[in-house]
Amino acid sequence: MTLAYAAERETHAQSARLTGAHEALRAAGRYGGGLVPFGYRKAPHPSGTGWCLAPDPETADIVRAVVADVHAGLSLVAVALKLETAGVLVPRDRHAQLQGRPTGGRRHGRDFERFRWTAGSLSKILRTPALMGHRVHGGRTVRREDGSPVLIGPPLLTEQEFLALQELLDARSNGQHPKSRETSLLIGVAHCAGCQGRMYFAARKAYSYGDYVCRAAARGTTCPTPAGMRASWLDEYTIRRYREVRPSESAITREQLLEDGVRVTVAKGSSGGGPDRLAGPDTSRLTFTIRGSEAR
Repeated sequence: MTLAYAAERETHAQSARLTGAHEALRAAGRYGGGLVPFGYRKAPHPSGTGWCLAPDPETADIVRAVVADVHAGLSLVAVALKLETAGVLVPRDRHAQLQGRPTGGRRHGRDFERFRWTAGSLSKILRTPALMGHRVHGGRTVRREDGSPVLIGPPLLTEQEFLALQELLDARSNGQHPKSRETSLLIGVAHCAGCQGRMYFAARKAYSYGDYVCRAAARGTTCPTPAGMRASWLDEYTIRRYREVRPSESAITREQLLEDGVRVTVAKGSSGGGPDRLAGPDTSRLTFTIRGSEAR
């Protein structure tokens, strides 16, 4: 017990020392390790002790080009696809390259030779005050006692350019995001036939219902035939087919569907409207499978 208590105290002391060391590095504007902000690379600190950040000749111009594309009206999805097509490395892979390590890795149970650009990863780059050369912690600028920002490197964007970019991004989102259901029944169950990727719930503005849609673009890939279907229709179809195989009067949960290996595949439908399309789901587009059996 005495040894365990001593070990616990030493662990807390080490944690406090490490936290204090990082706080001191942040206050001094020195690089303390970790993922380098995109557009920068590690460089010797002018004081001769430690490291700071300097613009990366290979990616600083890419950041400025991305900002120009956003101002020109391109969506983040379009810019991400443009970077992916050009073979530009994402921040994580670029950092690995600078460290002499292999790119890619394992994510969501899959191995990648290199990671892909998405609108989400691009948004993180464009939203960080690090673009102004600020030392950032917890997503916010680290400031001195007088309120001035701690700088860790030369700015890629001036304060005016950065604020103009934030205003543009805010205007595109209108500051509002449709509220999605906290727990969608078929997340991990519904898949797009075009790319075999998961489908996710997307709320519709001004409508009381939402849809399950293919999100290949958000994953940085292109689906040849992205599918979508009204969520309530797909939920009802799945529950009905499930009960045909596993008779039950109790409520069906997502956990139950996943545990039984249920998979619903949705194919892309035809374009255009009409009364027939409002009557219910086109079941010819749907494939229902469950571990140990299959039905259409």
